[in-house]
Amino acid sequence: MTSKTMSTGVAASAALGVVAATILGFVWAAAWSGFTLSVLWGWFVVQMFGVPELSVAQAYGFALVVRTAKGWDTRADKSADSYGAVLSKAFVAAPLISGTSLLFGWVAKSFI
Repeated sequence: MTSKTMSTGVAASAALGVVAATILGFVWAAAWSGFTLSVLWGWFVVQMFGVPELSVAQAYGFALVVRTAKGWDTRADKSADSYGAVLSKAFVAAPLISGTSLLFGWVAKSFI
């Protein structure tokens, strides 16, 4: 029987890959979240209340403020998915949720 062990270089590369993928995932989700909020803000809030438009960075910052004021969900996720599966779901969920929100917003905007 042979045991498989990772060399130090391979383990460091794997850890660096996990960190890079996590950071990229956060940036990816933040970009979609900020873009979606800035577009919806421009379509509805600017028209209704006459407030200034938001850039993508401002919209993401605003979303963070609201999320922080609302409170973070600290319940442990009981998912049996691996880290890779969770990360790949996050990469797919961000544009899917944002795109769906933009689609419904666009439909609502067309009736205004």
